[in-house]
Amino acid sequence: MGPLEVWTGGERVRLSGAGQQRVLAALLLSAGHVVPLSRLVDAVWPQDPPPTAEKRVRNLVSELRRLLGDGGSDGPVAAGAGYRLDVGEDALDAAVFDRRVRRARRHAAEGEPAEAVTEFRAALNLWRGPVLAGLECPALQPQVTSWEERRTAALEEDIDLELDLGRHHSVISELTEQVAAHPLRERLAGQLMLALHRAGRRAEALRVFHDTRGTLAEELGLDPGEQLQRLHQRILASDPGLAAPPPDRRKRVHQLPHDLADFTGRTAELNRLVSALPDEGEEATAVVINSIDGMAGIGKTALAVHVAHRLAGRFPDVQLFIDLHTHTAGEQLGTTSAALDTLLRAVGVPGEQIPDKLHQRAGLWRAELADLKALIVLDNATSAEEVRPLLPGNPGSLVLITSRRRLTDLEAACTLSLEVLPPADAVALFTRIADDARAVTEPRSVQEVVRLCGHLPLAVRIAAARLRTRPTWTLAHLIERLADQQRRLGELATGDRSVAAAFSLSYRHLTPVQQRLFRLLSLHRGTDFDAYTAAAVADITVQEAESLLEDLLDIHLLQQHTVGRYRFHDLLHTYAAQLVLEEDTEADRRAALGRVLDHYLASLQGVYRLERNGCTLVDAMVATRSAGIAFSDLAEGQTWVSNELDGILGAIRMAAADPGAPIAVAADLLLALDPMGDVAFLWPRLNGPAAEVADAARARGESRAEARARYMLGGGLWQIDRLDEGEEQIRRGIRAAQDGGDEAIPERLLNVSALLASARQNYEEALEIFQEGLAACRRSGNWWSELEILNNIAALHIIVGGRPQEALAWVTRGLELVDRVGGQPYAWLYLMINRGRARVALGRPAEAVEDFHAALKASRARAFPFQEALALQELMQATRQLGQLEQALGHAEASLAIWRQLGQEAKQTEIREVQEEIHAELNGSHPLTT
Repeated sequence: MGPLEVWTGGERVRLSGAGQQRVLAALLLSAGHVVPLSRLVDAVWPQDPPPTAEKRVRNLVSELRRLLGDGGSDGPVAAGAGYRLDVGEDALDAAVFDRRVRRARRHAAEGEPAEAVTEFRAALNLWRGPVLAGLECPALQPQVTSWEERRTAALEEDIDLELDLGRHHSVISELTEQVAAHPLRERLAGQLMLALHRAGRRAEALRVFHDTRGTLAEELGLDPGEQLQRLHQRILASDPGLAAPPPDRRKRVHQLPHDLADFTGRTAELNRLVSALPDEGEEATAVVINSIDGMAGIGKTALAVHVAHRLAGRFPDVQLFIDLHTHTAGEQLGTTSAALDTLLRAVGVPGEQIPDKLHQRAGLWRAELADLKALIVLDNATSAEEVRPLLPGNPGSLVLITSRRRLTDLEAACTLSLEVLPPADAVALFTRIADDARAVTEPRSVQEVVRLCGHLPLAVRIAAARLRTRPTWTLAHLIERLADQQRRLGELATGDRSVAAAFSLSYRHLTPVQQRLFRLLSLHRGTDFDAYTAAAVADITVQEAESLLEDLLDIHLLQQHTVGRYRFHDLLHTYAAQLVLEEDTEADRRAALGRVLDHYLASLQGVYRLERNGCTLVDAMVATRSAGIAFSDLAEGQTWVSNELDGILGAIRMAAADPGAPIAVAADLLLALDPMGDVAFLWPRLNGPAAEVADAARARGESRAEARARYMLGGGLWQIDRLDEGEEQIRRGIRAAQDGGDEAIPERLLNVSALLASARQNYEEALEIFQEGLAACRRSGNWWSELEILNNIAALHIIVGGRPQEALAWVTRGLELVDRVGGQPYAWLYLMINRGRARVALGRPAEAVEDFHAALKASRARAFPFQEALALQELMQATRQLGQLEQALGHAEASLAIWRQLGQEAKQTEIREVQEEIHAELNGSHPLTT
């Protein structure tokens, strides 16, 4: 559509010589069809071709094949007695012209003149001048002439439509040029006459008729046709029938997509969006802007369209929807300027009247809507900067914006971040879409399906659609398929809908650094994580991690339910986990796990030192590269452990499962959790990972790691009264410590061994093992372990040996050691409880109550729930002995509540038995507590 040009990859391909250009032109004019060799010869040599003409044409074809091949095309191919050149559908401007003209004619036939004009103009704008301008080639002239005729015909059809739309002013200058170029085309002359007449330029219109009549007579000896003559007479008579139709610019424009018949829930969100508008009848003072953001598949567009239909009656003039294509598969990123072009054309502005500059288009857009009540839905926006030029200026308009990113800098009346559906709404949505008795009769199964879908509307819709279209499936079968983590995202796809594809569109628009962090974070197995963990997993600074996490949060690839802590939606975690396997090497993943283990151990060592100040065991743990988190106090450290526990245990289990991971670090992580195991009674959760690490360490021949893991496992089993298993683990731990030469762990193993013997009422055996442990403590210099054993010996004398006076002597030794070393609240607390127990056994309950109250106060101050419950239980016994039965029952109830929270069934049973005895003593005056 102009001079012959070839472009590839944004660069122009230089053609050498007229012969090469003529051969290519001949092939392109018949693209997809065979051009005989003789015709190519004629194209190159209009007269007297040389004897070697055919050979030289073949050489030219070879050059073209090489030239076009460098640009990614196959070039001309031999076919029959000639050559054929195949090009892509959009690679040839002539093909694009034909396609758009066909589209324009279809719009015209369907009564859509404005849309037809848009397509005609897009087709005509492809022309850069005469076809093959500058290339003289008589053999191709018939085809060139044919194309010029097609262009003129398309222009005439377009002008007719534009005149019908009342756009006579805008076509006069173009028609004047065309009539001068084609003085014998009566249709163009008539169009110019009509446009001039409607523009009030009657004399000029008559002059066009006079000039055309003269040209026809001079060149062809003919008079104008009947149609042109009749138009001339009507202009002379000022026929009112020639008046321009009323402008179509103010016609009502209603282009909202259809609303969803099965739209479910979102009542609060709907009310919030609607309430941003002034009450009906109240005068608006500003354009209302509502922004809806959320993760892919959350239902932003569905909500915006639903609200738009609900409010459509309040905006009768213009209702427009435009997808900015930011997150649409197969679409390039839309520009604000292009969006304005689309919107302006939608309200009837002719294409040639749309200015080129962005600020001019924005101004025209505001002017077009100035006195209209308009509702505009801007779907898939990326930024406030992109959206601002699209906003109307009149106060009678409403703009609904959807985005996967929080548009925090947009001046919106309402900014709504969508969450997943509440479970009940997700069940209702699934049931409505499935439209099946299976969904109605098995409500619990439906609840499980929507849970596996993460209550994400898109996922729920797809799962329901799959059930509806598969009558042989049961809900149990669907649940089985969705429960498989490896295939879940694959199951959540149907037709052109796919949860993974929706996520992919968000992921593609991340920077490489953001993408890497997103992938690596999937290696974290906890519920949520902080910036320190993210920094470790990606090997970046905490400041960099915070910035990237906030970016991922803004684009809804992460969630945040507590300040400073981030988490994945379940399906996004699954998606990221698939990506990390596809895009990161095993070495990359293992290195990330190693950094996280190192960070966790360094941080836990800090908490351990605060909990067990002076305990030398922490110095025997694996050295770390990370400095870990510096906690200001023990409470802060323990809060961090509680928050990160899922992640810590997940990392430990990953290390146990990966033969290349540092199992010694995993074992020391368990060891560092020892104090928190007591404080928060974590043993039921620690035992599984401890068993996995112990077995993995044994399989890898790492005896020190095995010994430490078996110590934790044996102690944890003792805590939940699985004594036989605990004893076996401790025996194996002692052997492993000997094999590995681990001098730091023996006293810990001996302490648990003695506790197990004590639990079996083996007083002498337990005392002997405790004494052996004390000797080991003195050899290692670990006076904290010595404190713990002194305390346990005191408890042994009270509970098993029945020797409270001896117990007090051991408590006194322990308290003296606490005074010497200072700062041992945990050990001091247990010593106070055991002193109170001894005093109760010696018949001195009043003194015991003072000890228990001191222990209770310290437990509460340091948030030690296990010890708090224990102190309350002992207070129950002491006050009962003092005859203070009402107080005893109060302490019993408080202790029972904590034991319930900790899942301590045995302790609950003990207290209920005492409660029954106290009630009996009160002659049944109080109902039994259950």
